[in-house]
Amino acid sequence: MRSRALLVLSLSLLSSPALAQKELFFGTGEPPVFREADMDKRFLRSRVYQALNQGTSDANCAQLVGALLTIVGESAPFLHKRDENFFVDPALLQSVNTQLSTPRFPASMYLVSMMRRVLIDKKMPPEWLQTAVALAPYYPQLDLSKLRFAADDMNPVDSFFFTLPALLERYNVEVLKANATASSVADAKFRDDYLDKEVGFAGLEFIDAKLEKPKKKGKRGVPPEPPALVARLLYYIPDPNEVPGGLHLEFGKPRVRATVSITARLKDDQYMDLTRLPKGARVLLRGRFWEYRKALKELEVRDALLFQDRDWSQNAALADPRAVAACPLAFNDLTGTAPVQPGGFGSKR
Repeated sequence: MRSRALLVLSLSLLSSPALAQKELFFGTGEPPVFREADMDKRFLRSRVYQALNQGTSDANCAQLVGALLTIVGESAPFLHKRDENFFVDPALLQSVNTQLSTPRFPASMYLVSMMRRVLIDKKMPPEWLQTAVALAPYYPQLDLSKLRFAADDMNPVDSFFFTLPALLERYNVEVLKANATASSVADAKFRDDYLDKEVGFAGLEFIDAKLEKPKKKGKRGVPPEPPALVARLLYYIPDPNEVPGGLHLEFGKPRVRATVSITARLKDDQYMDLTRLPKGARVLLRGRFWEYRKALKELEVRDALLFQDRDWSQNAALADPRAVAACPLAFNDLTGTAPVQPGGFGSKR
């Protein structure tokens, strides 16, 4: 199915070295317009869709519905304007294939149908949010703040390929390593190409947040900005000499890690309760990339939202495969046939 191929394509392009220019990050045309296809109409008649709208009292099906809604919530902040692709965390996608899929239930096909419903409607159906709220006490993996965001009129990011590591890599290539013929205008061109974009930056450390007044007075005739809730965040630049997951022994003074400092001017209305966000928490930042200073060591993001950013690579257990197999919803009523998946539930991650 074409939409399933798009999901796989999104994951493969995310780390592609070919994404090296502004056009490859953001595309060259207008944002895509999503229209209902035959498969979308079939999904509206499926058992899974009915359960998303009406909930389920079956404990086994609660795991399946909760898992699918969890993935929609985790993907929603990265829905973008560039093209029809959407991003799913690789660890969660692995869980779809190993925990939610059976020989008679192609879970990835249903996940794609759910994401397409969100993209067609430009927001998640409110009934799905009601189902998630009812499931939350029994299915703690659900992030209701992200699902509430998904159920609102979302402002998609310009491109989910435009990550913070990608931004740093492009600045290094396009500005710091610009040759003599381009160095005088390299920074100005970089600002034109990459500032004022709607972004989603993950893997940040929350330092603190408080109400702040602007330090500088407004220009003559321009009123100063009002006080705003401002969050201070850090991004730790990976050490290229470190082996991921390797053993690191340090002696003497701890080494100073390279960081990017981010000032986020927050929206008044947040989807998560910031009073319960501890210092040092890992967060996801959504907002408008507004300014940078000191060779991209300091960034400013405005109209910002903060969300919890879970590291799914550590534990992506979404459902017991035996429960999914026992759920009467886990039956392919989209195409009428289900491809046999080698390995089934016996495959290991």
